[in-house]
Amino acid sequence: MKYKLKLPQQLSLGELKQKIKDGDRFIVFQYCITPIFASYTPFSPAILISDKSQTKAYIRRYNWISAIFGWWGVPHGPSSTISALKLNLRGGLDVTDDIMHNISEQDLLNNIVELEETTLLFKRPDKYDVKTLKKICRDYQYDYNLQECYAGWSLESNNCFCLGLKAEKDFQKYAEVFQNKLEKKFYKHIQIEIIDLNNENEIHPYLKKQGEMILIRKKEVAAQY
Repeated sequence: MKYKLKLPQQLSLGELKQKIKDGDRFIVFQYCITPIFASYTPFSPAILISDKSQTKAYIRRYNWISAIFGWWGVPHGPSSTISALKLNLRGGLDVTDDIMHNISEQDLLNNIVELEETTLLFKRPDKYDVKTLKKICRDYQYDYNLQECYAGWSLESNNCFCLGLKAEKDFQKYAEVFQNKLEKKFYKHIQIEIIDLNNENEIHPYLKKQGEMILIRKKEVAAQY
């Protein structure tokens, strides 16, 4: 993942570190555009912000872009636009820690940083996505073989929806059902990645922490069945 940088003036790495120490943050804002039919939700450059008035100005700017160009996508223009608006109204996405962990003097000169190591991998799905997933999970209300379900939008790849499932057995059976039903919701312009939470992977804790919990069985309840 790469972020373009937007700084108030050219800074050395030492000066940037002092600004971060003084409270400045790198924030990205999301916006929705619809070139033809499919909707896209890219992020702004990582903007170094020092006060709330700047944040409000950027929120207005990127929300206007979504309000003008985002609604017209079929079928998810409205939901994608609303999701971008809500993320911005919460203050955008703080990517300071990831940028400062990876940035170099040359990156500052080029005004772009590539994140070779990142801990911010997902953003939460909106309420419409959550509603769809909970509806699917209701079909398994008494199927205690399916134990966990988490969901999040990948920040590394635009339009990639990640779903983590944990099942005692037959993971592939559940993966196929969720895949088919999500494809009907998102159509072909959204990539869907189904993750087996039984297979240990370093991204699993991030999906659970940064995404949305859709289903989790309490061990003591599941043990009764």
